[in-house]
Order: sequence, then C-alpha cells, then structure tokens
Amino acid sequence: MAVPIVIYRVTPVYLLIWLLLLTGLISFVLEKTNKKPTVNKEMEKTGNRFAFKPLYLLLFVLLAGCLFFLFYSRTGEYVDSPWKIIHPLYLYAWLGVIFILGWLAFTKIKIKHFLFLVILASLVFHAYLIIPYKAGFGGDKWRHIGAEQWLAEGKIYEPVLLGKNVSRIPLGPFQVPEVLVAGNKTSYANMWGLTIALSWLTGINIFYLDLILGFLLFSIFLPFLLLKLGLFFSQKKEFLFLLMLMPFCFYPFQVYGSITVPMTFSFLPFLFSLIFIAQYLKQKEHSKKLFWFLVLFIPFLYFGYLVYLILFLEMFVLAILIKNMKENKKVSIPLLVFFFLILLLLIPGMETYNQYSWLKNETPVKIHVGEMFRNFPLKLIISQPVFPRVYGFEQDNWLYAMTDRELSRSALLDLLPWALILTPLVWLFTVFGFWRFRKSRTPGLGLLFFFILAVVLVNQMISSYLMDGNHLLTKRLVMFTSFMFFMPLCWGVCCFKGKIRRKFSSSLVLFFLAIFISLLSVTVYASGPRFQVVTQDEYQAAQYLWQNMEKSPQGKYCVLANTWPLLALEGVSGRQIVTGGFPYYYEYRQPERTQLFENMNSNPSVRYLEKSLEITGADECYFMTEERWVYFDKREQIIEQLDEILGQHESLGKVMIWKYKP
Repeated sequence: MAVPIVIYRVTPVYLLIWLLLLTGLISFVLEKTNKKPTVNKEMEKTGNRFAFKPLYLLLFVLLAGCLFFLFYSRTGEYVDSPWKIIHPLYLYAWLGVIFILGWLAFTKIKIKHFLFLVILASLVFHAYLIIPYKAGFGGDKWRHIGAEQWLAEGKIYEPVLLGKNVSRIPLGPFQVPEVLVAGNKTSYANMWGLTIALSWLTGINIFYLDLILGFLLFSIFLPFLLLKLGLFFSQKKEFLFLLMLMPFCFYPFQVYGSITVPMTFSFLPFLFSLIFIAQYLKQKEHSKKLFWFLVLFIPFLYFGYLVYLILFLEMFVLAILIKNMKENKKVSIPLLVFFFLILLLLIPGMETYNQYSWLKNETPVKIHVGEMFRNFPLKLIISQPVFPRVYGFEQDNWLYAMTDRELSRSALLDLLPWALILTPLVWLFTVFGFWRFRKSRTPGLGLLFFFILAVVLVNQMISSYLMDGNHLLTKRLVMFTSFMFFMPLCWGVCCFKGKIRRKFSSSLVLFFLAIFISLLSVTVYASGPRFQVVTQDEYQAAQYLWQNMEKSPQGKYCVLANTWPLLALEGVSGRQIVTGGFPYYYEYRQPERTQLFENMNSNPSVRYLEKSLEITGADECYFMTEERWVYFDKREQIIEQLDEILGQHESLGKVMIWKYKP
C-alpha cells in the first residue's frame, strides 16, 4: 500500500488486486507445505495444572481493575499527563499484574498460556493513552489523519514520481526525483497505506482506526517477534518469558506502543528483518540464498521509517564481517574495526548533511568534548535526559521519561528515588548479560548487539553534546536503544539467578527478581508522558469550523488560533486547511500566526485579522481562542471587546469562535 502513495496515488482497485494476489499466494503455500510445526518439549513442560488457577484469577481481577480506573478517568479536558487524572490505585493494580507475570516467568507455565497473558496485559497496559483522552493523545496524529483522508480521496501527496508535478533535487552531481530521498513521505507511507486500506475494507472512520491501530498491532505482534528473536539466544523458558515482559519496563515502548505513529509502526517490520539477520549469523556456512533474501529487505524497509533502514544496513554489514571473522581474521577484524569507527559518525554526519543539525561553534570543541565524556556516562547510569529539553515536553530517554518530577499522585513513587536505585541495577544486569553472551546459542549475535548498542549510544552522545539543531535522526533511535537492552538484561537476570540459587532459597530469589521487574515497570510507567493534547472542545470546534467552511469552499482559508486546535482542524478537514492557512517554516514553525494570535488575546484589533487575510489570501477569517489564552488581567474586558468589534461569539464548550469578513 505504501508503493502507490510514494509513486503517485492509491486507489481501491490497487488494494483489490493485492488482496487477490495475496489470497492466491497464501493458499498455494499452505497447499504445498505439509510440515507440522515442531514444538520444543522443554518449553512446553508444565507442572500441576491447577496450581496457578488462583493466581490467574487474581491477575484477571487486577486487569479488570486497571480497566475500571482508566474508564473512570476518561476526560475531554486539557491535561498534560494521563497520570494527573488516572486514579493512584491504578499503579498498585499494575504493580500486582507485573509481579504475577514476573513470578509466572520462572514457573512451569505453558508458553501459549504465557503468551496469551502477556498479550492481554499489553492491551490493558497500552490503553492508558487511549481510554482517558476522548480526542486522542498526541499532536502529529492529526497531521497523519489529515494526510490519510486526503490520500483516501484519491488525491496526490507531493512529491511524487509520476505525473506533471515531479520535482527534482541535486544529489551529488545528479538531479534525482525528490520523492526518492523524501524520507518523511516514505517513512509515513506504510502506516498511511494500511490505515486507508482498513478504512476501505471495514468502513471505520480513519480517526478511530488511528486511535487503536498501533496499539493493537504492537500488543499482539511484538511478543511473538521477541519470542522468535529470543530463540536465537536460548531455548530457556525463563529467558524467553522475561524477554516478552521487557516492553513493560522501558518508557519508549510504553508510550510509542500506545499510539499510532510511524516510528512504532515500522519497528515491527524492522524486528521481522532482524530475525533473518540472526538466522544468517546462526548458520555455520555462508548461505547465498539467505544473503540475497536479506538484500531484498532493503527495498522492503525503504517503504518504512528511514532510521530503521539505516540500522538494518549497519547491522547487515556488521553481521557479514562478524561471520567472516572465523574464516579470515586477518582481513575481517581490521575491516570490522574500520566499519565500526565509520558507524560512530554516520548518523550525526547524515544529520549534518541534511541540515537537521550542525556543529556547535559558539565555544571551543575541547570544552564540549570534555563535558561529553564527563556527563554522558553519568546521565546513562542514572537515566537523565540525553538531549537538551527546550520546551520541557521532549521525552526521549531510553529507560525513564522524566526523573525530576512525579506526575502521579501515588505515594509509592515518593517513597524512594527509584530511578537512582533501579537504573544502575539495569546496567549491572545488562553488562553481566553481555559478558555471558559467549555461552548463548548464537554468540555472534551477542557480539552484533554489543557493537550496535555502542554505535547508537556514541551517535547520541556526539549529537547531543557537539551539535545544535533538532537531532531528528538520533532522537528517533530511542526505541531501538531500549530494545538493545532487552536481550542482555534478560540474559544477565537468568545468569544471576543461576549463580545465586545455591546460596539462597529458590522462592526468595524468585521473589526478589519479580519485585525488581514489577518496581521497574511501574516506576518507569509513571515517569511520563507529559505532553500537549487536543481537548474534546477543540476537536468539536475544529469539526464545527470545517462544516461551515466546507459549505463555501474558496481554496484559501484563514483560521487564527492556537497550534493544537489547528492540528485537529488539519485532521478533520483532510489536510485541506494546514496551519490555519498560514505559511509554515522549519520544524513546522508559524511565527506570523503565533504573533497575531498573541496580539488578539492581549489587545484585540481588526487590523490583526486584516493582516491575517493578507498573509493567507483568504476572503474571511475565523478567530478561535479560549479563556486560558486570553491575557489574564483583563479577560472579561478583552472578550467583551472582541464581541463589540466582531459580533457575538459562538461557544463550543470552553472554545470561543468569531468570524470576520471585511
């Protein structure tokens, strides 16, 4: 579905053809494949069937309690964090859920039963950003919804490869079609395509599909992908079960797994590609068929998130060099070291080339380098923000989102400085796990993970300390950085359990490990997010505006409002009205619109709306605001003044709308 979106446009006929082809292909494969799936007997061992029934019942009761607290907290008002409205008892219920799952991970439970429990818990776990917010969570979602509605109507999202409006840009000495290197479009097209396809097939509105699609795909497929990858390291049941619990313990997987965004959406195909890299390393001899199959993943991932394509290429080349080390160390080891050093600078270099970031030049480089080696390791050890937080909303940390403030009202989080206690333990188990990887089923895969984790950490270190800008690519490494801790952390925990089980009782060790996993999960869970959102009133106001403006389409529109309701308007209008009709620049900034909006809220005048019409080229302009944006010292006076010069306003909840037509 991504291919026609990138090349030109998508149509229902294209979807129909693909569905027919896929149906035929799957039927043919099933008919030719008569092999029954093999089951590892060690993994399927089970103890007393009735031993854990009370524990299962308690787990279901706790999950039901979590759902109750989420629905109880549902609101359309403005809140910058879900934890400000979710009842504090929710976190205690989740603490019980993850403790039970952590305990079951070390028992003789069947793998299919554990998978079912993990998927069920994951669905509840990620609902904390879906259920409480009536208008949904996030800002970029509205831009994606707008683009999807635009494309579903058969319109073209430029740049394109075919048609009259093919734009070209220089790439070295060549002029190439812009769409081939437009990373933002190719990175989004896969998610857009599936959302459109499901909307056509089911008749469900794109708004509702956006709410649940990423959450469902992530919760259902991630445990299976982790299980398959884990089997390349070990067939130990406790290792595999712990691995499936890891997304509950790292903030990026908690928040991005709850919303439909391209970075999350493309992570699942990327993990799928890693399975084949692992298979390539596992085979003793070089397989030409598997090698060329891996090459086919390059165009497959091209129609996905750009960062994951880069990471796949890096890991693919590293895997080839690691595999060849056994045969020819004299050549492979120098090549491996050389390529590794190149990778340390590759992504920051790409950011500089694309002008996403640039080298700092206001102070000597020596000062930044010294600060980098002093502060960056400490930040990693105590889970402090890696990148500078300009607006206070950026949460791009690998473990905890925020450690400087508590967002929830739960007393548990104030009891101890959990981040300072648990983050070093995570590092301790991870380092121990990397050290013990040589005893895993595929030692080369452990070495590959070590190299690539070092690469992404150095990439982030260089970008955050030596470069200015938005760090577009290195910030997008956050999910992958967290994932790189999964395998060594679980392996380290299992090896630790094996080392100390002779000195302490088995139940005591299991209790300690279950407490560690549950405390890590719940404290990381409550550390974020803190983010601006569209309120229910703003969403309804956007619908009201579009219904009125759609009746008399003029081609150019003018809506002077705050950023977030304008994002909702972009989604509602199907990308017909972008940023209220005002021009936007680098990083989606709209300085003219922002200044005029502030002026209207502090000292209203018709001349600001006249200027808005001049900028947008429209014939009429809407002004939309709320009391919270009006200058606080004279709110009533300003609102009365607006009514005098523009006429009586329309109220939609807390949103006020005026219409100006010269």
